[in-house]
Amino acid sequence: MSSNNNRYDDEFKGRAVKMVVEKGRPISDVARDIGVSEPALRRWIKASTEPEDATSEKLAKLEDENIRLKKELDDKHGSRGSM
Repeated sequence: MSSNNNRYDDEFKGRAVKMVVEKGRPISDVARDIGVSEPALRRWIKASTEPEDATSEKLAKLEDENIRLKKELDDKHGSRGSM
């Protein structure tokens, strides 16, 4: 195998993450039981929980920016129309 990143499929990683997140098992125990390093399992856990939060945060920022830009555009068009 050329890369350790592709060593385990998403299903395997997902089951490992569930053992820790949903079942409350210690990372050290799960990592040892499935034969992966603790740092790798921690990365999988972070990756599985972080993107959802990050996506929600990015979406909220984009919505705020959209509202601000629409208001700015309306203000500019309103100013031109009254001149």
